[in-house]
Amino acid sequence: MKQEVNQHTILQAILELSKQMQEMKLDLQQQIGAVERRLEEKLDTVERRLDEKIEVVEAKLDKVEQNLSKKIDVLDSKVGIVSLDLLETKAEVSVLQQTK
Repeated sequence: MKQEVNQHTILQAILELSKQMQEMKLDLQQQIGAVERRLEEKLDTVERRLDEKIEVVEAKLDKVEQNLSKKIDVLDSKVGIVSLDLLETKAEVSVLQQTK
């Protein structure tokens, strides 16, 4: 009889431990789910901020590209003018040399 009580007590203890383990497992799963949701929210926030910053940088790059394009056009015009002036000067020098 004492052995039966011990076996019964042992089975009850095993069942209680099993129940506690199931509860712990459920609790851990809920905690993991909560952490995953928080991480996803933070990642979404970081992703949005990065997208906004990328847009700002792209806009700035577009402005820089436009400014450079304008400056290149102006420089190209100046080089053209200088080339014409140089050509005229060479022509005048050549005429003067031929008249001597």
